[in-house]
Amino acid sequence: MSYEGYVENLLILIKEKRDSMIVLANKTGYISDQTIKCSQDLDKLIYEYQKMIYQKKSI
Repeated sequence: MSYEGYVENLLILIKEKRDSMIVLANKTGYISDQTIKCSQDLDKLIYEYQKMIYQKKSI
């Protein structure tokens, strides 16, 4: 997969995970284990996206 394709896929995954987290938070509460796990997964995706962007700028 190309760099652009990978970054585009990450952005899609970030949006989907954010939407899932909002639904979970509304359903189970903002401090439920499920919401926290989803938030942590979202953090990992955002970190991966930022790392990719930073690496591209460093080249």
